[in-house]
Amino acid sequence: MPNEIKAKYGTSTVMTSTLASLATSTVGVGRQSTMVDNSVNKFQRVHVYFLVTTGTTPTVDKSIRFFLLKGDDPTANIRTDNAGATDAGLTVVTADQVYGVATDATSDKGYRGTFAIENPGPDWGLAVVHDTGVNLNSTGGNHVLRFVGENPEVQ
Repeated sequence: MPNEIKAKYGTSTVMTSTLASLATSTVGVGRQSTMVDNSVNKFQRVHVYFLVTTGTTPTVDKSIRFFLLKGDDPTANIRTDNAGATDAGLTVVTADQVYGVATDATSDKGYRGTFAIENPGPDWGLAVVHDTGVNLNSTGGNHVLRFVGENPEVQ
């Protein structure tokens, strides 16, 4: 009987990123998450789940964008766009956009979704930037970033 390779999942983990009241930006000013040390689990794929809530009276046809931040080592300082180790403001310059959500003009609307990142590397995180024309919703609980790591396993 041949072996099968099936996905082995880690636990759902919250990513720390203070998105409440994040200002709108058309030049890449946003917020980075705390970086994730992947040197132990060595996840080959991560599934990101998010909830981001717009503020009051956003502009129609704008977006919320997610960018991948990578580092060569969790203890080093070589990271995309000079990202730090923890939740902080960040201006995206060279980071790759990994997902985007088109927004409408509905006030305080929660946008939920998921996307996958292949081979995130030994140290990774996300940056969030939006250009909705208003600050994001000011309630911290209206914004969530979580991930579930995945590795193949021979069974």
